[in-house]
Amino acid sequence: MASNCPICDQPIPPTVAHCSVCGFPTALAIEALRTIGPNGATASEMEAATATIPAPVTSTAGPPSPEAELCAAISRDLRGKLDSVRQLGRGAPDVTSDMCQAALIEAEGRASEALEVLRRAQRSLDRQTEEFLSKRLQQLQARATALGASGVKFALGDDLGRLESAIRGEEREQVGPLLLETEQRIGQFESDWRGLQGLLRQIDALRKEAKELGVPLGEIEGEVSAMRDQLDGSGLTEERLDAVVQAAAQVLMLLHEAIPSALDQELGRQEAALDRYPEDHPPAALARRLHAEATRHLKKGRLVDATHAVRELRLEIDRLEQSREAQQIAVAPPPAPEAPPARESEGEALARLLGKARALAGRVRTLPPDSEVARDAAVQIREVTDLLRRREVERADATLARLMRMLAAAPEGA
Repeated sequence: MASNCPICDQPIPPTVAHCSVCGFPTALAIEALRTIGPNGATASEMEAATATIPAPVTSTAGPPSPEAELCAAISRDLRGKLDSVRQLGRGAPDVTSDMCQAALIEAEGRASEALEVLRRAQRSLDRQTEEFLSKRLQQLQARATALGASGVKFALGDDLGRLESAIRGEEREQVGPLLLETEQRIGQFESDWRGLQGLLRQIDALRKEAKELGVPLGEIEGEVSAMRDQLDGSGLTEERLDAVVQAAAQVLMLLHEAIPSALDQELGRQEAALDRYPEDHPPAALARRLHAEATRHLKKGRLVDATHAVRELRLEIDRLEQSREAQQIAVAPPPAPEAPPARESEGEALARLLGKARALAGRVRTLPPDSEVARDAAVQIREVTDLLRRREVERADATLARLMRMLAAAPEGA
């Protein structure tokens, strides 16, 4: 398969060692194609160039000169080093253009001058490779130091030590794989550590909220302590870090189970306290609004927001109780057991509740349709309708009472 010369673009038969027009050696066609254009040669061009490299043939012009043999030896050495360093990715040193220049000079019969160009390229490649590897090592050491600054000792010292010894020594063929392996390991540590830090921040926030609310965390505290002990050890490996991540996820799940249950019980007690105040009691409006807000946050799974609202609700209810005691505010008295109210018939109860439901539905229609209050109220109106249809009067009455409290606590325009 014939290919074109990368210098003069003339066809080169696969059986010749040099271009018949410019004399460019076909053995260097691959290196020349890599330097063409900003993106190098295409895959088809590389394949064609490889196919044109002939097997060594015996020259009829006599044996090569010592300079030509030395040029060939240095070229082979440079190609091997370039193949080794290219696997390290972008920014790797490259002397392909110098090799092409030397090949053109040698094709013109100036082997001594070509040899000098190749020797300069060899020295340049060694120097650039040393600088490139040292820079990559410094970057890895900086990343390892940043990981260590977080207070956790990761098992990276041996890897960095071996890599530094390989770079400073003569075993350069081992540097590439070791460098890539160390970079991959540090990258995995960084990713897992960031994920664990996010879990720990969530755990600490929820633990703080739970403690302030008085939620018992006996088992959870033991799990957190065990996690801290694992992180405090020396030489944290990937396996140990993964185990800590799994433990943190388990602790977070336990918190998401314990806190909602405690909040739900708390909100039930606070709702009972608010029931002692009339619906039109202005000082209780803020407390009812906070109760509705905490309930919505809890239903949405926003535990931190729910605990904040519950804490504020506690303070507001305490203020209401103190104010009631100081000013002897009249609250709705419990029904006297000796004089129970006359029971209304089922028809009367249905009529009364239907009227109340229609009035509340009219209030709901005045709310912005995209608000959470409007959506929650619409759901409860539908629930009341179904209960009345099934003649479950008591449940419908309780649901309407909750809806009235929620609408009373809702801010204007909510």
